[in-house]
Amino acid sequence: MLADTVRASEFCFKKIKIIKIFYSCLLIILLFSLSACLAENHLHQAIRYSEAAIMADDGKTISKHSEIAKIHALLVQNQKNISSADRIHMAVGIVSLDQAIEKGKYEADDSARKAARTAMFHFKEVRQ
Repeated sequence: MLADTVRASEFCFKKIKIIKIFYSCLLIILLFSLSACLAENHLHQAIRYSEAAIMADDGKTISKHSEIAKIHALLVQNQKNISSADRIHMAVGIVSLDQAIEKGKYEADDSARKAARTAMFHFKEVRQ
């Protein structure tokens, strides 16, 4: 009788251990998935604000939208799940946004738009 109880409790402990391992794996997969979703969201925002900078009327607005796009782009670049080719596109896009910010501050609207367009092009390359 005592042996049956011991075997039953061992079986329950093994079952609980398997369930804990299963849920731990599920949690890890969920965290990686969320990390990928966050990166995609920031990339989408960087593209969106780059597009807004291209369509802006004046240099100050181009600079403002480019600064916000740069924040999102930096967050994407810091993610661990992007490839080295994507990192290069992000880096070139960020440099282009820096140029758009500077040129926008000096009211060189066409040059600032061109730099923002270059950034948007590189960010869209990351998506594909």
